[in-house]
Amino acid sequence: MDTDATRAHTLFALGRGAHAQPLGGFSRFVAPDDVARFPIGRQLFASTAPNEVRDRFARFALAWDVAGFDTFARTSGKAAVPEATVHRADWVPHESRCDIYAFDDAQWFHWIATDYPQWLRLTLADDGTVTEQPVARVYGTDYARTQGLDLAQLAAWITGAATTRLDRPDVAFSACVDAGVATGEPVIHLAVHHAQPDELGVISAELESIAQSCNWSNPCNPEDWRFDWCAPCVDVADGMQAGDMAIVSDQLDDE
Repeated sequence: MDTDATRAHTLFALGRGAHAQPLGGFSRFVAPDDVARFPIGRQLFASTAPNEVRDRFARFALAWDVAGFDTFARTSGKAAVPEATVHRADWVPHESRCDIYAFDDAQWFHWIATDYPQWLRLTLADDGTVTEQPVARVYGTDYARTQGLDLAQLAAWITGAATTRLDRPDVAFSACVDAGVATGEPVIHLAVHHAQPDELGVISAELESIAQSCNWSNPCNPEDWRFDWCAPCVDVADGMQAGDMAIVSDQLDDE
């Protein structure tokens, strides 16, 4: 059994920050779905008290080790666990990174040592699947009422709200949306119809305000958003007419 904690790439702990109590770790990166693969792993994520965590982690570590997936590593008690407060963390070389599962305030958090290290909140569903949500995310004021909309519906919602706010019956919009299935980067493009170029600044500001109210941002990761936003223009491409909605194909074009 490996007892060198410096070689652990995954650590489990009680609490966060200076008073965290490391429980043990593994030499490889262990994803949440890997933990939930085992019944005892799902029980570990369902824990509600520290004594449950200690007992279930010990049983999970044994099951993981015996199954031959990885080598359990006892910790020396000196492993650094980041504070719970939202903060920007420095980039860490891959070979030195350590993902951390921390049970704190009766819930599980996962510190991911990616290009933008941050805490994620873990949620275990009834079917055993695990979802993660960045703790640092800041949601716009209209996110809750629009979260069930797909990107095309959201573009329509934004332009509808803009039409109401601007109170300009002569101004209309068309939209092109790319759900980002192929690129991983969902984007909304809007075009303004029947407006003069010198009016675009005011119209753009209104659209930007509405769009951001439906979006989210993340101070720990500048690339984390619900959708990217392209400033509207008065130039109408590809013959789109007022009210048109174009949806970019999910398939990449052949080279």
